[in-house]
Amino acid sequence: MVGIIVVAHGELADMLISTAESITGRLEAVRGIAVNKGDTAEDIRKSISDAIKAVDSGMGVLILTDMFGGTPSNISLSFLEDGKVEVLTGVNLPMLLKLYSYLKGRTLSELAELLQTSGKESIVISSRMLKKE
Repeated sequence: MVGIIVVAHGELADMLISTAESITGRLEAVRGIAVNKGDTAEDIRKSISDAIKAVDSGMGVLILTDMFGGTPSNISLSFLEDGKVEVLTGVNLPMLLKLYSYLKGRTLSELAELLQTSGKESIVISSRMLKKE
């Protein structure tokens, strides 16, 4: 099974994971990392490295970050390794909810693609969507 790490500013990572688990049940091989003001790049890098070791079962690790260009993403990008570690930015709750059904039996690449699609599809302008009905 692909391991999952959520890296985000403040407590967002743990809150997203906790909220998803309150809806779907426990998510296996998932870790959250909080990036706080005052954390050094080396501290964050070590936290990510330790989390990769903890969740990697040999199927690879998908790192989900809150936004491209932010510290969590920038540091996570240093771990990119083809077929072993992928980084997907813009994590949201629907993406984590989809993990529950997508996680088992998927490759790292397949999971990244499915979650990217799920994340994008969950962002809608409600008034436009309701007018289509």
